[in-house]
Amino acid sequence: MAEDSQPPAKRFKPSYLGTFTILAGDGETPFEVHKDAICQQSDFFVASCSQAWTEGRKGIVKLPTVEPNTVKLYIHWAYTGNISLDLLDDDPNSSGKRWQTEQILRLYIAADMFLDRVMKNKAMDTLLQRMDDGNYVLSLAAVSFVWDNTISDSPLRVNMLHWWAAAIERDYFIKAAKYLPSAFVVELATLQLDLRGRTRGSYRPRLKSRSQYHDHGGEDVRCSKKCSTRSA
Repeated sequence: MAEDSQPPAKRFKPSYLGTFTILAGDGETPFEVHKDAICQQSDFFVASCSQAWTEGRKGIVKLPTVEPNTVKLYIHWAYTGNISLDLLDDDPNSSGKRWQTEQILRLYIAADMFLDRVMKNKAMDTLLQRMDDGNYVLSLAAVSFVWDNTISDSPLRVNMLHWWAAAIERDYFIKAAKYLPSAFVVELATLQLDLRGRTRGSYRPRLKSRSQYHDHGGEDVRCSKKCSTRSA
């Protein structure tokens, strides 16, 4: 056959059949999952399971920066569409509101890493529901964790700034500032200046205003029309 008449190369079609193992955290806690369940939700895992990647050929995906609890919650989400903190009842801290809030924050950040926009929006709705119910309790360490693991225009940052502006008293903020990321302090101070002449409650995040905290894939749309969410 002449060189200029070579048949076109066959396009690689990945298969998501079977299972693979996720090794979570520094201790590499193993989780065996079905490829079709996880890859339908996450482009990150689509790439990780590709035969073009060494890990994909071995059937192992290592996530050293993601805690086992977070992976457990994400897998449950991928299979059921639900976020259930009840899965973590064996943790001695599971009844604490601060600890529960931090698990959802970690889940949101993991979903961002996994390129799962639907999961991010679901995690955000869960945080907003906790705010509405009075179950949103935040540690200073959690603020630092979010600022260390998100980009500057992250909806999670916006949500957290709005909550602080609405809920945190000035005296507490002054005392806590030295323990917080400098970028957070500057952004919050700027937001507080914008509050002049307005009630603090006007910034309070609520579930009914969730659209402004959702990831719409770069599109300016209303949640009622196109937002990627999945009911629990």
